[in-house]
Amino acid sequence: MKKLYLLSIIVLFAFNLKAQLFEISSTPVFRDENGSVLSLALAGGLNQPQFSPYDFNQDGKMDLFVFDRTGNKALVFIAVTVKGVTNYRYEPSYEDFFPKGEQFMQLHDFDADGKPDLWMYLVDSVFLYKNVSNTLPQFEAGKGLFAFDKVNYVSWSPNKKLSQVNGCLPAIYDIDGDSDMDFITNLNSIGSKIIFNCNNSVELGNPLSEIGFTIVDKCYGGVDEFGADIIINATCDYYEAYYKQKKHTASKTLLFFDNDGDGDNDMFFGSSERSTNPIYFLENGKKDLNYYKDTFISIDTSFFSAADEAKIPIAPAMFYLDVNFDGIKDLILANNEQDRRSYAIHETDNVLLFLNSGTDDTPIFNLERTDFLAGDMIDLGGRVTPVFADIDGDGDQDLILATSGNHAVTGDTTDFLVYYQNVGTSTSPDFKEMNTDFIALKAKEYRGMVPAFGDLDGDADLDLLLGKQDGTIAHYENTGSSTNPSFTFKTETFSSITVDGNAAPALLDMNNDGKLDMLLGNYGGTVVYYTNTGTLNAPEFTWVTDSLGGIVVNELISQRFLGDTSFYDSLIYYYYGNSAPQIIDYEKGVRCLAVGCDEGNIKIFDIPSDLTQDFEAITDYMKRSYTNEVYTKDWGKNTYPAVADITGDGISDMIIGNSRGGIHFVQGKEKRTNRIAIPDPISFRIVPNPTNDKFAVYTSSNEPLFYTISNLSGQVLASGSTLSGAAINHGLALPNGIYFVSLQTTSQQFATQKLIITK
Repeated sequence: MKKLYLLSIIVLFAFNLKAQLFEISSTPVFRDENGSVLSLALAGGLNQPQFSPYDFNQDGKMDLFVFDRTGNKALVFIAVTVKGVTNYRYEPSYEDFFPKGEQFMQLHDFDADGKPDLWMYLVDSVFLYKNVSNTLPQFEAGKGLFAFDKVNYVSWSPNKKLSQVNGCLPAIYDIDGDSDMDFITNLNSIGSKIIFNCNNSVELGNPLSEIGFTIVDKCYGGVDEFGADIIINATCDYYEAYYKQKKHTASKTLLFFDNDGDGDNDMFFGSSERSTNPIYFLENGKKDLNYYKDTFISIDTSFFSAADEAKIPIAPAMFYLDVNFDGIKDLILANNEQDRRSYAIHETDNVLLFLNSGTDDTPIFNLERTDFLAGDMIDLGGRVTPVFADIDGDGDQDLILATSGNHAVTGDTTDFLVYYQNVGTSTSPDFKEMNTDFIALKAKEYRGMVPAFGDLDGDADLDLLLGKQDGTIAHYENTGSSTNPSFTFKTETFSSITVDGNAAPALLDMNNDGKLDMLLGNYGGTVVYYTNTGTLNAPEFTWVTDSLGGIVVNELISQRFLGDTSFYDSLIYYYYGNSAPQIIDYEKGVRCLAVGCDEGNIKIFDIPSDLTQDFEAITDYMKRSYTNEVYTKDWGKNTYPAVADITGDGISDMIIGNSRGGIHFVQGKEKRTNRIAIPDPISFRIVPNPTNDKFAVYTSSNEPLFYTISNLSGQVLASGSTLSGAAINHGLALPNGIYFVSLQTTSQQFATQKLIITK
């Protein structure tokens, strides 16, 4: 029986390996124009980042949790010390422990257990997720937060959801010094009053874990606005509907800290109403909190020097935390604004780091850099669409990135190409920035540019197509050579091909006749297929279908409709997909289709020999590093894949562009040589979990169950056999932490489950 058990474990392990086609990797080296290595090159860029400290790997050094509002993307950076110097390393494996949020996502410890909890906004509510981590991050399902409205009491509805205005950033801070966490935010988007949601846990004599709020002030500090300026000691009407009319809504951000060592809370107030120095400094005049207008006694509109002021984004997100590991909190001012119609949005040089040479309560802020973290990444500003091509004809793949650039400079009307030459080899890629306006396209004022290279005229060099936002394709012929290209403009409407917007072309031989065909992504989220009915020297692209494989990458949501007699639920497309197709080639003619989309992931489909069939989606192409569960990675928003074998192992790899101006990389690990159906694993339960002693597994099977218990590194620590419901006695022998229990019978495969041991 033991031999059979070991054999079945090996088979299960082989199946798991077969399922994984890609894993996140930092294999390619990227260098700036001076040849310096970018240590965070593949972190994907930063547009509207928010920062929170968190010791992810429990080594005593505070790492960084970053939430970027573009695509609502969670990012993790681990503090690593090498030869006495501590820097940050991008660690994407921790990102998948966080739920999806909107507007803001920050970590603050509300129950004083030493574990920062997750505060976030989703749909129409502020949510709090309790941190119940032991080893890896783990958050309990969130609960919506409400406050008792003491100011405008309504007997039939005394509790209100915590207020959060779109685009504004609240302060989650113990403002009254009673050791519980309060929530302070702007009352509405067309005024500048501040609402104070006081955490009343301590006042009511409750433990901090029983969090509850009371609205005690809707004019906190007497802050308001007069014209375009912030004022204090303002008249307060206590109503949430502000009576002054403004031309547009505005973003407001808050940060509390003690600037003068007098024990009270001074405040930075960020506003998009000011085009110059977008931060007001408000001095608090009292140590004890006196509601309404007696709190702030002065306003400084020139807290920062004129030189520094000019670099600060409007309504910046503001964070006070130690990032250089000297034990003193520093200041980060990052772009928070997303309203591209009203403002110039800073998408590069948009994360200002001020190191503090003073103390926490008497800071002296010195601007250190304007591109904290982002300056060590590939971060071109806005949307990036990558493509591989051997531009210099040396036998390895170079990389071209199309981008909309920094909105504050380009206004999203002047896309351009950035050329990274592979100065490494075909097996060890090393990309160096060579040209930031490759073939001088800025003057063309293209929008939504997506490049594709291929030999369109049979002269053995690469020509260039550029998909555009208006749905047409520009053509640039290579009138140079394969080693010294020179691209000459031919037409803005290649082959009269057009789609409904956001044309994303890919040139490839789809029907295996030796000629380049075309796949075309588009605004609607389908994949359009044109076959080449011409010759190698004179291609002629003929439309085949607007929906190859039946693929539509728009996100589906449940929507309720009113029918003839009652309501009914149906799935509808939530938004347009912005599809971007590429082909993944494997051995023995097996191919897959990778499609980027607005939703922010990469969707992969098997390609059948009959191209008229629907393509089957592949959902098992990545595995979580800690649990071995298959999943689809969220990269943020508007993904664009570039596919090539850049590591020389015969397996396709992918660079993935996104809307934050950066790129990620996943390395191909397994060849998809067949389509053997593997049965879905069966679930089981572990009870109790967490446990400090014994536990049992519960299944629907009456057969003997063979189990293994392994640690996070995959090392098997215990194994044996049991029956459903019978006790397993390994809990006392294992230290506190997270483990994985694998389970199977001689005929069934079960999903791996997480086991938490805490004593």
